[in-house]
Amino acid sequence: MTTMMTTAEIETAKQLIAANPKLTGFVPGEGSLTPKLAIISEAPGAKEAALGHPFQGPAGQELNEWLAQLGVTRDQIYITGAVRARPFDEHDGRLRDRKPTAAEVAAFAPLLDHELARMPINTLILPLGNTGLQRLLGPRYKITQVHGQLIKAPLLQYHPAIKRYEAGNQIMSLFPMFHPSYVRRFPSKRPLIEADLAVLKALL
Repeated sequence: MTTMMTTAEIETAKQLIAANPKLTGFVPGEGSLTPKLAIISEAPGAKEAALGHPFQGPAGQELNEWLAQLGVTRDQIYITGAVRARPFDEHDGRLRDRKPTAAEVAAFAPLLDHELARMPINTLILPLGNTGLQRLLGPRYKITQVHGQLIKAPLLQYHPAIKRYEAGNQIMSLFPMFHPSYVRRFPSKRPLIEADLAVLKALL
């Protein structure tokens, strides 16, 4: 699979991971350079960090089922995330996944901004879950309120010099959805996912 990340950006990502003792593994964005969909997730889990590819575990199996319903293959989409390594805490000698911190999201934000800037302007962006959604649109957006809706808005871009996110100049199309792991944890929510997939398929 190909990536929109440059060699310099990959090296920067690896340096960020090496400097953070609570991150492990490196998972670059990958997929089509002219994608039908661009998926923006939160961060890799254990399986993804071990293999170096996104959505390889149970959430990946769920995502594959979604793509099959949409009639889309992985080589037709691009998958990336707010953070490019597995955030973890250690409990009783075991590593456990955790939500990335705001500082970790900000550290990787310029890399994601550069990836998004290289995508065709008509790319439909799918933020999965609150972390991906709020990274792109800000904290006032909640996945429970806007999932399954087409949103046209400028994406937030991070400016390290002032340590602040500001809206870009280009209007993009976004279709937020729950993260695939959400329906795995809460099977009763599957009708919501199915309804959102039906809307998304019509958009495609």
